[in-house]
Amino acid sequence: MAEFNSYLLGKARRSVGNITLCYTRSKNIAKAKVFSRKDNPTPEILDQRARMKALVSLSRKIIPVIRKGFVGIGNGTTSNAFVARNMGAVNVDEKHVGTVDLDQLKLAAGILYPPKVTVAYSTGSQKYTFEQEMQGEEDGFALQDDRVYGVLYETVLERARLVTLRDRGESGSTSYALPEDWNNENVKAYCFATSKNGRQASDSRVLTLGES
Repeated sequence: MAEFNSYLLGKARRSVGNITLCYTRSKNIAKAKVFSRKDNPTPEILDQRARMKALVSLSRKIIPVIRKGFVGIGNGTTSNAFVARNMGAVNVDEKHVGTVDLDQLKLAAGILYPPKVTVAYSTGSQKYTFEQEMQGEEDGFALQDDRVYGVLYETVLERARLVTLRDRGESGSTSYALPEDWNNENVKAYCFATSKNGRQASDSRVLTLGES
């Protein structure tokens, strides 16, 4: 910062390049603009940033899923709730690069009981078959009209599909075709339940993908 007198500029109040001019206390003042702040983050802070980066990137690719799975949690957005819930599911290497552990990942969270679902893939028909077991009612934790969902996530393409299954009080199977351009060898499967009005959810479960 420097003081200066200028008959041409008078009481200067403007910016020129990286210099800001202002007039205060009967003096013209020139200040250099600050474009960035340098800090010295600790390894712990760098690891935390890596976890956040990995989860925020993933959340943007699976928004339709987490909007159902994290509804009503906290006062923030469903994306914020997803990131907060999954911080422990990210592994960070010595270069502070985060990788999401998809076996630990939660695509839904809440007080409802998770549904009982299995899934298998048929190479012949190129279809997934979700088998669902009927569940009885548990007051406040499970109702027969709860909605049940399956999730398929292609880990290389980073694309997800939300598959609507049967209500919790029903048993049976639901088929879903392998999406175009997907490789089944890269697919992870999950399931979770929500209340009929969508205001409550269960924790998600990762499913073992069998063959049929």
